Amino acid sequence: MNKIPPCPICNEEFQNIFEAADHLLEENEEEFDPKLILPNGYSLMIGSLLRRIYELANYPEDVMKVCESTYGILYAAETNPGAMKNIIQDIVVDQNMANIDEELKNLINDTESGE
Repeated sequence: MNKIPPCPICNEEFQNIFEAADHLLEENEEEFDPKLILPNGYSLMIGSLLRRIYELANYPEDVMKVCESTYGILYAAETNPGAMKNIIQDIVVDQNMANIDEELKNLINDTESGE
């Protein structure tokens, strides 16, 4: 990718476009997170999706899961919008379970280290 120019105001350098976009937002603005509008009023937060894939770049299996889930959502939105609710619930449950697994690991590590 091309080098990202420094901030025109403070001259700060950026490692990636996500840092640059976050830095250039006004203080009262929310994170830049464009969305892709899907059928029946659903939307895919494409900005968040791209950030997540970027963050997982060194974990190909996780990138594959995110891509597969996203593709499934897009397919369901186009072909069977009624199935969207179930798919989204499954993804949310899977994500929450992954977060719980990580929290449990941290708790066990803290307990073992005597904290």
